[in-house]
Amino acid sequence: MRSDTEVKSVKEILLEMKDTSEFALSLAYASLMYNDEELANEVFILEQELDSLSHELFRVAVMSGASRREADALAGLLDIGVAVDEVSDAMADLAGLVIKRFPMHPVLSWMFYKADEMIGLIRVEEGSPLISMSGEHLEDPVNLVGCEVLALKRSGRWIYEIPKRFEIREGDLLLVEGTEESLENLRTLASGYGRRDYAPKLPIEEMSEEMRGLAEVLSSMRSLSELSLYLSYASIFYNNMEMALEVKKLEEELDELEDRVYEIVFSSMGSFRDPKEIIPIVRAASSSERVGDAAYSIASLVERGITAHPVLELVVEESEDTIKRVVLDEESEAVGRRIGDLNLEESTGVWVLAVKRGLRWIYGPSDNELLMDGDQLILIGNEEGMDDAIQILGGKLLE
Repeated sequence: MRSDTEVKSVKEILLEMKDTSEFALSLAYASLMYNDEELANEVFILEQELDSLSHELFRVAVMSGASRREADALAGLLDIGVAVDEVSDAMADLAGLVIKRFPMHPVLSWMFYKADEMIGLIRVEEGSPLISMSGEHLEDPVNLVGCEVLALKRSGRWIYEIPKRFEIREGDLLLVEGTEESLENLRTLASGYGRRDYAPKLPIEEMSEEMRGLAEVLSSMRSLSELSLYLSYASIFYNNMEMALEVKKLEEELDELEDRVYEIVFSSMGSFRDPKEIIPIVRAASSSERVGDAAYSIASLVERGITAHPVLELVVEESEDTIKRVVLDEESEAVGRRIGDLNLEESTGVWVLAVKRGLRWIYGPSDNELLMDGDQLILIGNEEGMDDAIQILGGKLLE
């Protein structure tokens, strides 16, 4: 049996891996969207950090002197390390496209701009009420009209862990994530004029139907990869079989979407002025699919019963949460209503983790998200409240 100190160190490593890999995912996509070499270089730094964390995980496993009873659990730690390496490598591949200065087709901008949770670059201008706001206040999205600050650039340097006593200055560049509405509101606060700091160069109306469809598929893959990574870690921390099986479903869907990307690209070769524009598109799809594969490698440990072993018992937290899929039809009570108006979490303890609308996935939908006929919802919460939540939604449970 391992000592408490050693087991807790495993938990700390896994939590740091989770946070770093999720951040690397956001930065890699942002570097591709803005074709920003500085952001791309930061992805490589995060890749090195993840490599170090994987090495530390391997070291803990090797030093533990496992009995035969614990061997599977220790092998599971190594599996997690390998999976996280795959995530970081996939993100580094995206960043590498920027460093190598591949031409970026406008569909890549729309891949992110169409997403419900968008990434924005916002410049703080003279007279902005954001000036002098502290790092501590930046931690609360309420102070930024619902946006989350991923990083801040000052004097050519990106700052990712903003100190509490740090103060925003005129000229700072914020890398933020939020809904389109919240980004526009933050731009208004930052500039005083409400002008856009960024919009895709080619209006989506001027793109062909095939390219618009391609942007939607790529946007879905991005959301799906983030969702699968989140659920994979959650399945480990909560030893939750339903979450693990959901990751498997998402991984299979990512496979299908990747095939769809190739189908559109190869049937629309005339839409590309430069054949090199195809490479970033294909790589973006491939990287998202690789993240899904890696996420399932992590979640599969739960299927195999590995998290029940003593070496991981203090990593796993007790949780009564369960996960269900529900589909809405035209007669569902929730159709035409916003998520926030349903008071779902307050009344049942269940919340909407994601919405699937056609091919499109909305990961972490906002309270303002309007539910529609045909929406498929992923619900997460306690078992006791799940039946009540499904009744409030008026949805049909999917097995």
